Amino acid sequence: MADLDPERRRQLEDERDFLMQSLDDLELEHESGGIDEESYAELHDDYTARAAAVIRTLRDGVDVTAPPPPRSSQRTRRRVVLVSLVLVFAIAAGTSLAYALGARLPGQTSSGNSATAPSTTNAAQAALSKKIDDLQAKVNASPDDYDLRLELARAYEENGDLSNALKQSDAAITIDANRPEGHANAARLIFLASEVAPAQEAKNTLIAQALAGFTQAITVGPDYADSYYFRAVLYSQSSLRDFARAQIDLQNYLVKAPDGTWAELARTLLAQVTTELESPSTTVPPTSTTRKK
Repeated sequence: MADLDPERRRQLEDERDFLMQSLDDLELEHESGGIDEESYAELHDDYTARAAAVIRTLRDGVDVTAPPPPRSSQRTRRRVVLVSLVLVFAIAAGTSLAYALGARLPGQTSSGNSATAPSTTNAAQAALSKKIDDLQAKVNASPDDYDLRLELARAYEENGDLSNALKQSDAAITIDANRPEGHANAARLIFLASEVAPAQEAKNTLIAQALAGFTQAITVGPDYADSYYFRAVLYSQSSLRDFARAQIDLQNYLVKAPDGTWAELARTLLAQVTTELESPSTTVPPTSTTRKK
């Protein structure tokens, strides 16, 4: 049996783990109704064939893997198109899409800010536009800079441009799919879009995609605490109403980041979901995240 180069073996082991997790995430999306049958079958066959080739290569020491296609390009395009359509309704509703996801606490908007906060001034808007232009120029000069892409995504989001924010987050994922921040930020943006989707079917699709994104972020970066908080908000405040999983995620967040950006909100939300769990009237629908296997 031939021996693989140690670095190549490490790459293949990472790819095997990524593909197996991708198959799990795909099943989750399919069970939640977040992906159509044709796309599911296409992606399932692709992931399965690639995983089999990687496993065979690791077993036999003979590289039979094909060059990988551009990472998730088809899914990225599908997701951006869908969210772009949702944006029309977000703009019409005047929905705030500021950086904080927030847990819609009393007296706060969906951005986590006070409902009576002053509107953006012309000077602030001009400064934000300049910031976006400057960041875009830097990204154009260094298109493979992961951190720059995420910084530009947040600037676009602050400007209410969710579609371009998501494009930049997806670009970061393409640059390095093994870092959690891009997955978490893209999933958070999709969850925000789900809150203003015009129909329940669209909401369900976006929620399933957001959940898969948060789960992927935690898979590749289990120590990145924000992913747990964001996923807890989705579990507790979307149609999933999975308070048990939200409680676990909030506890994980507070263990990993007791003084983190979201710590105060996490403690408040944890108290709320714990109250829901202790209430005899609480019911949890049998979604794919709660149904027994």
